Amino acid sequence: MLLIVVAFLGGVLTVLSPCVLPVLPVLLSGTVGGRGRPLGIITGFTASFVLLTLFFASVVSALNLSPDAVRWAAVALLLGFGVTLAVPALHTRFELMASRVLPQRRGPDGAGFLGGVLVGVTLGVIWTPCVGPILASVTTLALSGQVTAFAALVTLAYTLGVALPMLGVMWGGRRLLHRPALLGRLNTVQQAFGVILVLFAIGMVYGADRRFETYLVESVPALQNLTFLEQTAAVQTELDRQAK
Repeated sequence: MLLIVVAFLGGVLTVLSPCVLPVLPVLLSGTVGGRGRPLGIITGFTASFVLLTLFFASVVSALNLSPDAVRWAAVALLLGFGVTLAVPALHTRFELMASRVLPQRRGPDGAGFLGGVLVGVTLGVIWTPCVGPILASVTTLALSGQVTAFAALVTLAYTLGVALPMLGVMWGGRRLLHRPALLGRLNTVQQAFGVILVLFAIGMVYGADRRFETYLVESVPALQNLTFLEQTAAVQTELDRQAK
């Protein structure tokens, strides 16, 4: 229970750090579109991050894939979604197609959820947090093929710690954008986010996101203090016990 609680708090602290800056364009895209988009992004992010953390090594080995194959797939999804947001005709067509996939939630809200899931999956792939001792231990267990209930629960706790503040940011952004003064400009804002996502995807092709994350970690000493909860004696003792 101690490790689960600390992992959750570690996820929250990660969102408060500069590590989140490279993925802000992806996150802020959830402030436009159907009302279901923020929940879709959180659903996609949680599922993809947990599964990739626990099973990425096994899937890559079983399918004989390049370790970067999933990242390139994420770049393609991000580029496609950015173009869809930036071009109104494509966005309308996508919403119609998505409403057929989700017949129980027809209309823009259903399309917003499905589009959000795709963006969330992408976010889970490109999310490179300032990993602390707890998640590092889970990753080590996963790489050795030991996907235990402990590993799954800790990973889920960390992911929820990241996801809940993200959801709050998106809901807050939506309330801001839907004020009367901005309602008439939502389409323009949506197109702007689409262009930003396209540029971000192009930057990923050249590794700009990774270089920026490395620069932040090296340039901001405060980042080293975000794992103070995980460095306590009680947590270290529990990690050693789990590793045996």
